[in-house]
Amino acid sequence: MNKKTLCVIMTLALIIIPCGNINAASNSTSEELTQTQNDKSQLQLKIDNLNTQIDKVINDISNNKDAMNKIAENIKNTQAKLEDAKNNSEIQNHLFKNRVKAMYINGNDAYLEVLLSSESLSDFISRMDTITRVIQFDNKIIAKLKQSEQAIEDEKQALYYENSKLQALKANNEVTLSKLNDDIKEQKELLAKTAEKEQQLKEQQLEESKNLYIQTSLAYSGSDLDRQTLSRGGMPSSFSQVLNVVATAYSGDGITASGAPTKRNPNGYSTIAVDPRVIPLGSKVYVEGYGYAIAEDIGGAIKGNRIDIFVTSEAEAQSWGRRSVNVYILD
Repeated sequence: MNKKTLCVIMTLALIIIPCGNINAASNSTSEELTQTQNDKSQLQLKIDNLNTQIDKVINDISNNKDAMNKIAENIKNTQAKLEDAKNNSEIQNHLFKNRVKAMYINGNDAYLEVLLSSESLSDFISRMDTITRVIQFDNKIIAKLKQSEQAIEDEKQALYYENSKLQALKANNEVTLSKLNDDIKEQKELLAKTAEKEQQLKEQQLEESKNLYIQTSLAYSGSDLDRQTLSRGGMPSSFSQVLNVVATAYSGDGITASGAPTKRNPNGYSTIAVDPRVIPLGSKVYVEGYGYAIAEDIGGAIKGNRIDIFVTSEAEAQSWGRRSVNVYILD
């Protein structure tokens, strides 16, 4: 085995072994991060649902309170009507008693004397009919007043009953609200812990990406391949974030959304189109397999974790196709 072959084998061993270990760790971190982000989304959905329930219960409590205030006012008014009815009944009874008493005081034997003083049978019948009508009239007035009193009393009791039901419903809603508040507090604590774990995993993933770069750089150190890569602008040694995106390519000179002309500069910064909500316009990045670039364009189909790299020809764009790459956001 000659020295050249041995050198190639050693170089490959340096590349494959460290990268294999780091890639395995990176994949594990990536899977855990994805699961954590899914858990975070589920927790947020639960919190949103609990907030909706809390809003409904608060609205119910408010409606119950308004209904109870209205019933309290109705009870007050009903009590006043009942007092008036009782007063009218007492006045009518008093008038009736006074009228009968006055007849005796004036020496009349009330209705009996009226009947006995009749001058004829027809007069007797007429007076009897009149007395009967007076007595019936008095009895109807008294009965009507009693009936009115009872109706008002029944109305008041019905209001008390309705108010007691609302009080019970209000108490139940307050218990439900307390439980929902406890539940949402628990979910928010879980969400905070999950968000903290997500941040830790992102930092771990970033560190693993940097380690991968360092290991790759050490493996290639001194080789012709390393010098060629670096001469074209190799992977950065300093970056703040790594995004895995789907990359497509486009060609055709023109003006970008930032106002600058499109450019492809293998030894400098080329043009890429991004979703500015994910990668802000003006950001400098490194795209695996493409090189350094500036986010200075946008596209109607470029949404979320998507980028569109600028190339010099349609053939090059078709050759690039559609692929998944890592984008390193430079410090």
